[in-house]
Amino acid sequence: MRWCFSVNVVILLISSACKKEINEGNTQQFADLDSIINVIESRLFPLEEDIDQLTNFTEELFQNQEFYIQKAEKERYKISEDGVVFKEDVQPYESGVYVAANTPNREKALQQLYYTEAMDSLLRIIKNKTPFISQVYFNTKLQMCRIYPEFDVLNIADANLDLTSFNFYYLADEVRNPERESRWVEEVYIDPAGRGWILSLIHPVYYLGDLKGVLGIDITVKDLFQQFLNIKGKKIVIVDGSGTVVAGTSAAIETLNLPPLKYHTYIQTINSDNYRKEDFNLFKSKSKEVRKMISKFLLENDNQFMYREGQNSYKVLCRQMNLLNWYVLQIG
Repeated sequence: MRWCFSVNVVILLISSACKKEINEGNTQQFADLDSIINVIESRLFPLEEDIDQLTNFTEELFQNQEFYIQKAEKERYKISEDGVVFKEDVQPYESGVYVAANTPNREKALQQLYYTEAMDSLLRIIKNKTPFISQVYFNTKLQMCRIYPEFDVLNIADANLDLTSFNFYYLADEVRNPERESRWVEEVYIDPAGRGWILSLIHPVYYLGDLKGVLGIDITVKDLFQQFLNIKGKKIVIVDGSGTVVAGTSAAIETLNLPPLKYHTYIQTINSDNYRKEDFNLFKSKSKEVRKMISKFLLENDNQFMYREGQNSYKVLCRQMNLLNWYVLQIG
């Protein structure tokens, strides 16, 4: 009897020691995830200040239109055979411009081009100080776009493009953003201009109570997460609030039986939103265990999950980001 008691004590001690070791391991892994989130968000937070500053400056341009119109180089704006207004011989330090052929008022759109010309220096400063920013731009309901760095608008943008139909415009409108504040377009989309998967920060611009346009800062997802996608031996996946994979290491993508996560660097004519394929949505995974896992994380707010696929067992830890409704997963 005494022997049985001793054995039970030993088993209890071993079990407690194992649990302590597991808990300590989890604590360290959660700390690693928190560290990743802190670094990502420390890079994104300053952009909110940048776009606020850009908004204030743009509103000032609207308030002093006549002054800035007089300073514009009007002779450099041309009209293509398709009816698109563009700027001739754009220099590296200048923004590119575009006014669609279907603008409701070409004369007023031209006026916007003239007085927003003063935006160039600030657009350039914001873009150049942050490596993972791909472009900074201003789109208006007159179908005018000013964008830095420029791209080949005559060959890439459709002549009758409706800028207000894109998520980086309509998500800032009066209905979806009544607070009139900056907001993140969390549903990452494939950029048809060839820059890969894009995360956008947008801000509406109002003048005399009327929504005139939307400012945007585009971030290339690959550049933002490059540091974490190259961590040797780590299986890291970042998913958005719908369960769609935003980024991930090759090892993690392979473990989840997803197709290779390519960054779509093709170029095609811009004519509509181009969203991620459902192949990367974990709620639609062929694996019942993966579907159960993502449900636990996103719907039940769990932060760890054990699952088995074939002969392999996996422990997955999850942390939600603060700035975005995104989740960072580590597969062990």
